[in-house]
Amino acid sequence: MLVHAIQGMRPNLIATRWNFCWFSGTLPIDGKETAVSSIMMEFTTTDSHGRKKGGEGGVTVNVGCLSVGSHVAATAETKWPDEAAGSSVPVISRAIHYDSVRDKDTGYDQPQKIGFSWEGPLAADAHQKLSADLLFDVGFGEQSKGLIEKVDVLAEIPKVLKAIVNATGTKPYIYQWMQPDVILRLRGPEGVLHGQSEIDIKGTAYVEASYVS
Repeated sequence: MLVHAIQGMRPNLIATRWNFCWFSGTLPIDGKETAVSSIMMEFTTTDSHGRKKGGEGGVTVNVGCLSVGSHVAATAETKWPDEAAGSSVPVISRAIHYDSVRDKDTGYDQPQKIGFSWEGPLAADAHQKLSADLLFDVGFGEQSKGLIEKVDVLAEIPKVLKAIVNATGTKPYIYQWMQPDVILRLRGPEGVLHGQSEIDIKGTAYVEASYVS
């Protein structure tokens, strides 16, 4: 719904998977508190969206942003299905699922951990970078951590629309988690991080993993 409202696109026609992350915390040093936040949206395209034409789907597209006070770094990355993710690229924006297990409630493979990575140049000074990593441990089943809901999207829409969606073979589910006291490993110039080049930021994170088909 967010994608449809903001970007004017129907999510089920664009992607088969979505990942979202929002983090908010503070950088407390020398009695000062500076707001730290990060956000990310990633999707994997359907077969109809590829490099040149239909049938080349599976492209992972990611956009994000990392901010420390008034300092901002935008991140974006595209990974083609026939390419490996690079480790020495100038800009990194990635969400990676770890230790996935089949969830009988949804029929999808649910990750037990999701790793988020940001790295990009500062908007005000392209010669300096901000980077961050967040490992979000969600567990599974009785060991779930911070699970808000597994949203059965078809159960939330009218029967007429449900019949149309069922005919397309899609059964969208949205996993929603929220946790306090999550650690964001933040790296950047000492002038931005109050004299530090690397520091752990404790904050709150909200994460979604959506499966469309």
